[in-house]
Amino acid sequence: MLPRDLLDDVAIVKGLGYRVTVVEADSIGNVVFTDYSVPLGYSKTTSTLLVRAPLSYRNGRPDMFWTDIDLMLAQGGVPAQAENIETYLGRQWRRFSWHLQNWNPATDDLRTYLEFVDNRLAKRR
Repeated sequence: MLPRDLLDDVAIVKGLGYRVTVVEADSIGNVVFTDYSVPLGYSKTTSTLLVRAPLSYRNGRPDMFWTDIDLMLAQGGVPAQAENIETYLGRQWRRFSWHLQNWNPATDDLRTYLEFVDNRLAKRR
């Protein structure tokens, strides 16, 4: 069963205009963003984004994130720490092996995790 905090956070980001669905699979809350904006410097301007939240969310934080496998740097290279391709929800994803260092379950939520994703994508290396 998906945690109420995760469902509430998904409703909030939907209200902010994100196209998002959440599916429980493999004892994880898989939050899928469609047409997620990607900053300049990549091979395309949007990607599907996967955030995997543990069922203990918010006490447990999301770790890493995944994009379409064809999300590359504009020059054709692979972003740093995004070399691995993994399969979830019946499709392949590019894993960005970046780990949020600070997470406070009382104040952090899906929106603050998306800030982490955006900051990581902005680094491009």
